Formats: sequence, C-alpha cells, structure tokens
Amino acid sequence: MVRRYQGILILLGLVLTIGLVSGCGFHLRTYNFSGAVDSYAIIGKRNLDVAQQVGRELKQAGLQELPAAQAALVLEVIDQRRERRSISTAGSARAAEYETTYALQYRILNGQGDELAPSTWVERRRVYRIDRDNIVGSSEEQALLERELRQDLVGQIIRAMDTVSRESAPGYQANDAS
Repeated sequence: MVRRYQGILILLGLVLTIGLVSGCGFHLRTYNFSGAVDSYAIIGKRNLDVAQQVGRELKQAGLQELPAAQAALVLEVIDQRRERRSISTAGSARAAEYETTYALQYRILNGQGDELAPSTWVERRRVYRIDRDNIVGSSEEQALLERELRQDLVGQIIRAMDTVSRESAPGYQANDAS
C-alpha cells in the first residue's frame, strides 16, 4: 500500500516538474540569427579554442560554413590573451587566490571584405581560490572557470555577429529615440 502511494507521489512530482519547466519558458540555449544570414566563415587564427567553439555554435544555430568570399558573415579572429596572476597570499607567501583572464580580439566582415564591426577586444576575468590540501580540485576548478570564460566570450561574439547581421540587412531601420 505504501509503495503504491510512493509511486503515485513520484509520478505526480514528475508531472508537476515537467509542467513547471515547460510553463516557465525553459528551452535549450541556441542562437537565432535574422533571416538575412545563412552562412559564415572564420578566418585568421581558426585553430584557437574560441574560434572552433564559435563555429560549432553557429552550425548548431543552422548556419552553413562557406569560404570567406561566399559567406554572409566572416569572423576574423585576430589575437588571444590568457593570463593568470596571483591576487592574494596566505601564510609562507604562497598564493591563496588567482585571477584568470581570457581575452580575444576579433572583427566582423561581410563576404566582400567590408568591415561590419571594427577590431574589438572582449575580455572576461574570474577569481578562484587555491586549496593547498586539494591541488587536483583547484586545478579542475581552474579548468572549469576557463571553459566558462571561453563560453562567455563565444556568446558575446555570436551576439555581436547577430546584431551586425540585423543592422546590415536590407531595410534595417534603427529605432530613433528623438
């Protein structure tokens, strides 16, 4: 008898959770480009992790990768900077916290080589603690933070590409507040 009520409660909880998640507008993250853009190219330092991740996200958004001369949008990855510095110390003058920085310089072009967005640096920083008793855990935390920083940069670059594509679309009218 008790097992029957447990099964019913579990089922009710599952149905309630599904209802709440679908009702709140939850959906997997993806990017929705304007109809004017259907292709992209990445040039410059294509072998960087961020450039490869941007390519994967654009493919997931439904864009096709083409040569730069045929693509609607071209992302030129110019440079990358990764830094880690100590920001506080503990006993014995050992670092207790580090700040990790990930920066990328890029610009956005169209297929004809016209600059749609000038060369820009995007940068993300995070601070993390070092646990001397758990060095492996601290290393894993650093790796996780660096992946999150890259994902933040990727999102910012893709949003910039989407904005530029909308602004360069025929018939685009900026909203004037005056």
